[in-house]
Amino acid sequence: MLVLAVIYTLELVKELLIPVALALLLSLLLAPLVRRLERLHLPRPLGAGVIVLTLFGALSYGIAGAVNPVGEWIEQAPTVLRQLERKVYPIKKTVEEVSKTADKVDQIATVGATQTVEIKGISLQDMLYANTRGVVTGTLMASLLLYFLLSWGSILLARIGMMLDDRRSGRQFLELFRVVEGELSKYLSTITLINIGLGAVVAVVLYLLEMPNPMLWGAVAGLLNFIPYLGGLVTALLLAMTSLLNFDGLFMPTVVVSIFVALTIIEGQILTPLIVGRRLALNPLIVFLSVIFWFWLWGMMGALMAVPILISLKLMGDRVAAMKPLALIAGR
Repeated sequence: MLVLAVIYTLELVKELLIPVALALLLSLLLAPLVRRLERLHLPRPLGAGVIVLTLFGALSYGIAGAVNPVGEWIEQAPTVLRQLERKVYPIKKTVEEVSKTADKVDQIATVGATQTVEIKGISLQDMLYANTRGVVTGTLMASLLLYFLLSWGSILLARIGMMLDDRRSGRQFLELFRVVEGELSKYLSTITLINIGLGAVVAVVLYLLEMPNPMLWGAVAGLLNFIPYLGGLVTALLLAMTSLLNFDGLFMPTVVVSIFVALTIIEGQILTPLIVGRRLALNPLIVFLSVIFWFWLWGMMGALMAVPILISLKLMGDRVAAMKPLALIAGR
């Protein structure tokens, strides 16, 4: 019952918890940089402000750069869908035949009249407006909280340590947090650099293969690669559909997808384990289940944060006896 209550609470207040969790993870990533600026005699609040504004500016620049290609995609969507439908018509025809057979079976099995209920769907405009408003609100909330965490989070942490029953418990609490912060910061920094490199290589390869908007696809590949397994799969499917529309025949789409899959295999199976090492090695099954769970609970943002959350729990489990089973289950 306790587990169900926790899951229900996480779902109920997700609009509040997602920006908070994102700000906490980003603060762990950026806290070492703030301390470096502080050692250069830059006041902590000022250094935190510079970092948050730089991050916000980079995010805004990336979104602005993606607006035109995405806008073109939306405008061309009807034409693109018709072209894709023609190219996958043989598959669609087979599916329709199976669907007709299933409908006949359903009609035979149905007895009596059924009442038709008309459900009025939400318009695309209303959906886009609601999603945009939520994203903007969450981004502003996460940015402000990130600034305060980088500026005064260490002071709050020290005060919490002082509030514990004895000095030894306070030291252990602070030591645990510093270890988790240091390891998670190294992991996030390393994975971020690896994904930037992967995105750059994908962009160059797609440019050489004359795919449209290679920079956008490189950014998509790098961003979705933060989501183990599912991110690469989604990117491969998107590249397959786009290449089918831009090339005649199946040869070039096969080349595009094959090269991308090869790059992700090299990154995931060779490069990342070699750089990250066995210290933070996780059980692939637990990673996959974690991604599925957080995606179901919090959507795309949950999937992006699934692995950092799992690593945090594992690091705490390595050092807290009561959480030891978590470390044993999550570890490779």
